[in-house]
Amino acid sequence: MMKRMKTIAVLLCALAATSVYGEVVLADFEGNGDRLSIDLSLTNKSLFSQVPAIVANPAPQSVNMSGHCLGAVNIGNADWWMNFINLKLKSAIIITDENRYLSFKAYRTIQPKMMRLGFNSYEVDGLLFQGDLLRNCQWQEIVIDLGANFLGKTMSNLYIVFSCNWKAPNSGWGSAGYYYDDFVLHSAVEMKHAHTTIDLSHTHQTIVDFGASDAWLGDYIGRYFSDAQRERAAKYLFSQKFNRGGNPEGIGLSNWRVNLGGGSTEQGANSKIDDPHRRAESFLAADGVSYDWSKAAGQQYFMRKAKEYGVENILLFCNSAPVQYTKSGTACNSNGLWDANLKADCYDDFAEYLATVAKHFTDEGYHISYISPVNEPQYDWGGGQEGSPWVNEDIARLAKELDKSLSQRNLPTQILLAEAGAWYYIVGWTNSWGGRACDQVEAFFNPSRTQTYIGDLSHLAHGLAAHDYWTFNTNTGLTDDRRQAREMADKYGLELYQTEWSMLEDAPVATTGFPPGSYAEATYMDMALFMGKLIHCDMTYGNISSWSYWTAFAQEQYSQKNRFYLLRVNASGDNGNESYGNIMNGGTIYDNRNLWVLGNYSRFVRPGYKRVDLGGADDINALMGSAYLSPDGKKAVAVYVNMGHTDRTVSVDITGQDVRIDSIKKYTTSANYALTWDRNLPATYNGEAIEIPARSVVTLVMDLVPESESDPFDINHDGIVDVLDLNIVINVILNLPPGIDPPFSADVTNDGIVDIEDVNAIINRILGLEQ
Repeated sequence: MMKRMKTIAVLLCALAATSVYGEVVLADFEGNGDRLSIDLSLTNKSLFSQVPAIVANPAPQSVNMSGHCLGAVNIGNADWWMNFINLKLKSAIIITDENRYLSFKAYRTIQPKMMRLGFNSYEVDGLLFQGDLLRNCQWQEIVIDLGANFLGKTMSNLYIVFSCNWKAPNSGWGSAGYYYDDFVLHSAVEMKHAHTTIDLSHTHQTIVDFGASDAWLGDYIGRYFSDAQRERAAKYLFSQKFNRGGNPEGIGLSNWRVNLGGGSTEQGANSKIDDPHRRAESFLAADGVSYDWSKAAGQQYFMRKAKEYGVENILLFCNSAPVQYTKSGTACNSNGLWDANLKADCYDDFAEYLATVAKHFTDEGYHISYISPVNEPQYDWGGGQEGSPWVNEDIARLAKELDKSLSQRNLPTQILLAEAGAWYYIVGWTNSWGGRACDQVEAFFNPSRTQTYIGDLSHLAHGLAAHDYWTFNTNTGLTDDRRQAREMADKYGLELYQTEWSMLEDAPVATTGFPPGSYAEATYMDMALFMGKLIHCDMTYGNISSWSYWTAFAQEQYSQKNRFYLLRVNASGDNGNESYGNIMNGGTIYDNRNLWVLGNYSRFVRPGYKRVDLGGADDINALMGSAYLSPDGKKAVAVYVNMGHTDRTVSVDITGQDVRIDSIKKYTTSANYALTWDRNLPATYNGEAIEIPARSVVTLVMDLVPESESDPFDINHDGIVDVLDLNIVINVILNLPPGIDPPFSADVTNDGIVDIEDVNAIINRILGLEQ
């Protein structure tokens, strides 16, 4: 019976893969009347050793077994301009819900550069897809929601740009083959489902933590808000418990970033920082020698709560040295300095201050995992908040002093550098300030850089921190900048830490799926959803080990919506979302979809988890997914982000280890749900289609057990391989909800035996054929 069941399952899966359900084939390149014709009039043929043409399939594989496809081979170092082909539609097509999804298959021999697919254009305004494939020499299917940006528009051309990396357009690249096949349009209903596979044998970065920062309002809330309100805030941020309804109480942050102020609060108006909320207290007393541990009382409240809730890592970060040590006498660069706002003879004093604070809180029972002594050193910081410029030589000098101070106190705390203002600063990019604090991977970890090398310091974290600003408003930025940072970090075996992000800059452009490239038009969920996409790109393109939001708290003002907070703060007496009152009079804390989208990652992807491959959901403008495995191998977590406007479904297959899914839970964040547990999904997973609602983030938490504990064809896990299991397979293929009877039994002939006659009848029924 087991062999018979396996045969039936294979036949039905093959049937599902080949069924058509009303699809419109634009081209399969097999001579069957393709609707696309090849136009080489805009192609520079000298860029190709094999000009784009219909060719034999270079590597028939399960994804694509066809005999022919569209193929081309670039010459080495080929530039992108006119390195493309126009596929002209013989009859133009208007994009509707009946044909809004475009699927195609792609294959590349090597991947020195990205490729692009365009709607009626090879320029960015027609962008449908831009990126790399998952692996060399493997066919991959890509699905694009044309309706997201082109619903109602007329499609007359599809442009393929074979090689489109403008950051290094024509140097150092070898010859690359490009192949495409099976351009097909599908209806929204047909393209709902994605078969996703989690491959536990392909591991990537180890997750260190997810966090947020207490600046700027943490001190005010901890001081002036009621016990109930500040406890509410702490629960939202730190709790790992579930309420009576089975929903998370909070997002379970595993990192809390605490600002060590420079003393601008004590200076008041003389601090040259106009906004009192941007000033911060210092533990160093006015005499510059003694310490006052009663300072930053509100911040210390949240430190205590983080410890009580079991937050794994506390990170102490500085925007400025204490004012007693600065050249300007303030915690901002009020003197217009080029380099560090730190007196030449105070490097050791600043290091001693940082180590003393770390020792104090370590002795109080806090896990002070990191000290980050420098923040966004590329910028001037002339006012507005505490801050200082730095050059790499000065950062290295401070790190050496801090390493000595930590060693003298036998502290395990690590030094985390250098909180670059954007990813491109750490990989060699020279900014308009003449290259101040750039090329930081090489500067700090290349032993030949004798003036700045610090890679041998015992307390230096073997990684580098940067911020997600200035690189997120295009899909190219989301992918390229993170990939380049990862490649540079891999050169020295470094981890990457993303320590600050909020929607600081211009709105993402429309081709990212942000509607329609404008903050004014975007909803609160649009912004939270985009953060889910950003985190996905950080995890999968940048291999980011640690991710933190800036900042945990803010008052909503000036129509900014939720661009700058996880928790909204209303001053007492303020009604509505926007608040301009004095929070020193207390106030109210409100949760927000930003909080819960971050929770889709932070609550379930815990420190020590490893990211593993997830295939079948890799379109950053539609459905994307990433997966993570617990250190003991007993739990897998998958986070799906659906940027599309159509509900999707996924099924999950576990490969790479001899395990299966024993139980599963689903948590959804959308406009209607806040990390809400889906009670309707059966705990026992039988391969059913799981809904990923439009414009949502969904986390699946799966308990894994050895496959040997049950028969792999006992789909309903009742200990018997029988007709009931095949009925479940039928439901999955027909995309029917779990828990209902299939339209016909697997024993179609009703003779008590599932045999070849039944298989034939099943095939005919699914194809709609009569015997």
